[in-house]
Amino acid sequence: MHLRRLVARGFRNLAPLDLDTGAQFVVLHGPNAQGKTNVLGAIWLLATLKALRGSRRSELICWGESEASVAGWVTSEGLERQYRTDLTSSGKTAILDGKKVSDLGEYFDGIRAICFKPQDGRIVSDEPAIRRQWLDRAAFTARPAHLGIVKTYRRCLQQKSAELRSQKPDSAVLDALDIRLATAGAQVAHRRCQMLAELAPHASEMYATISEQDAKVKLSYVTTAIGNTPQERAAALLAKFTEMRPDELRRSMTLAGPQKDDVKVALDGHSARSFASRGQVRSTVLALKLAEMVAARERGDVPLFLLDDVSSELDRRRTAQLVGALRDLGAQVFATTTDPSHLESLPVEDTRFVSVDRGSLQVHDK
Repeated sequence: MHLRRLVARGFRNLAPLDLDTGAQFVVLHGPNAQGKTNVLGAIWLLATLKALRGSRRSELICWGESEASVAGWVTSEGLERQYRTDLTSSGKTAILDGKKVSDLGEYFDGIRAICFKPQDGRIVSDEPAIRRQWLDRAAFTARPAHLGIVKTYRRCLQQKSAELRSQKPDSAVLDALDIRLATAGAQVAHRRCQMLAELAPHASEMYATISEQDAKVKLSYVTTAIGNTPQERAAALLAKFTEMRPDELRRSMTLAGPQKDDVKVALDGHSARSFASRGQVRSTVLALKLAEMVAARERGDVPLFLLDDVSSELDRRRTAQLVGALRDLGAQVFATTTDPSHLESLPVEDTRFVSVDRGSLQVHDK
């Protein structure tokens, strides 16, 4: 997967840009608060239709403007297509090859991205919700249909929560909702387990590559939706819902389901969340992201890789190891840094350096 050209108008603080991105490594450099991460945000918006840092849609539009647009020309499996996202205060429109998208599955089939940013250490060190979000994002990147499954489960969960909060919850209604919730929840848990099974074999290998330490990374999914098939998982969830019904009625809230699950990350048998050093946390998160890339390559296409603020997050040794791994994977990489010399291990013949100053971009030699 290769982004050949990026065009943006009215996006965050960026001046109108038309950037030739025809290199394996594109380095965006300059002082802080100049707009480097906003360029990554434009690419992330194209690839996911989401903001990179959870900003509201209105915050993606340049101050004083009423709309914004980001477009990219992406080559995947030998076919080049034009992707565009238009933003206004009232909504967002995805456009593929000049036509408004009616099938998001077709849109996401040709453009995907994985991002490593400073906040990603939270995947290892924070609460289970962060790890669930990471795993759902990985599953979506691998198979965009996962998004629909998660949305269906959330709708069922909202309906059950509303019934539990009502003045007089109806047992028959709750029974019907539990059946729907168990079915949808089993699909969510099953897809998550499948994704983790794809990533697990590569995580230790990538950790060793980045850290140069031979530690075993173990990933395990902790869920009440136990079983080997969606049907078995649904039966387990339904039994759990029945068991928890008295407590749910008493507390007026749902107390079981995939929204309570967790991903356990261990290094050599010890909880990474409890015992890993800061450097080990960074290496572990990078290993997880690179495992996604390896799994994607095995499926047939490697997503774009976005690397934010590399000079503050990784030392030169880890950076060199990361560059080597990404080059071996054939990934196109977009990296931001305040110090381009930190990326001296990049191949000069296939690297484009772009300085960013108050939202304006300028391509130049190293």
